[in-house]
Amino acid sequence: MIKLLLFTVLFSFSLEVCWGQDANHFSGTLTYRIERVDVKDSVQAKMIIFARDSLIKIVNFSSDFGKQETIKHLIYQKKYVLIELDQEKFAVQIKDSPDDTTAKTYTFHPTKGHSKIAGLKGKKLAAKYTLIQNELTVVYTPKISAQYLGSFTDAPGLLLQYFIVNDHGLYKYTLESIDKKIPPLSLFMIPTDYQKISLKAFMEKSANSGNSSIPNN
Repeated sequence: MIKLLLFTVLFSFSLEVCWGQDANHFSGTLTYRIERVDVKDSVQAKMIIFARDSLIKIVNFSSDFGKQETIKHLIYQKKYVLIELDQEKFAVQIKDSPDDTTAKTYTFHPTKGHSKIAGLKGKKLAAKYTLIQNELTVVYTPKISAQYLGSFTDAPGLLLQYFIVNDHGLYKYTLESIDKKIPPLSLFMIPTDYQKISLKAFMEKSANSGNSSIPNN
C-alpha cells in the first residue's frame, strides 16, 4: 500500500488579510500532545498548529504514519492538501466550508468547572460521541477562535484538551505549549515542486494507483 504524506497548504496569496474575528484572532504556535487512551501503545504523536491571523498550517507527527500537514485560508475557505503519490508531488485543492452539512458524530453540552492547561485557564464542556457510550470532558478557551483547530470548529472556543474517536481508537489531544511569536509567511506557501491539481483529478490518479481516498486531518 502506498503511504500518502499529507500536506495542506495555503491558497498562495502574497498579501496577508486580517481575519474578521476581532479579539478571537490568533498568531503564533500551538503544540498538542496526542495519546491513545482506550489501549496503551508506544506510538509517539504530536500536532503543531501554526497560525498567522487567517492563515493556518497544521502539522501532525506520528511514529507510525510519519508527517501530515494541513494549511488553509480561513477567509477564502480553501485549502491545499499536499500529497506524495508514486514519487509525484501534488497540491490538491479542497473546499473547506464551515457550513458542511455532514452529520456530526459528537455534541457538546455546558458543564461546570475550569482547568488550566499550558498556562491557559479553560472552561469545561461535556462531550458526547456517537461511537462511545460515556460522556467525556473537554476544555476550551473563549479567547481564541475554534477555527484554528482542524476539527471541532463549532466549539465555543479553541479546544485545549479534547478527544477524537474513530475506527482506530480513542485519542486525547492536550495542549502542551503556546508561543505567540508570529510564524514567517513563507511557512504557509505551497512548495514549488508540488503540482496544483483538483480533487477530482487527484482521485482519478489515486484510484489508478490503487488508492481511492485522501486521509483526513
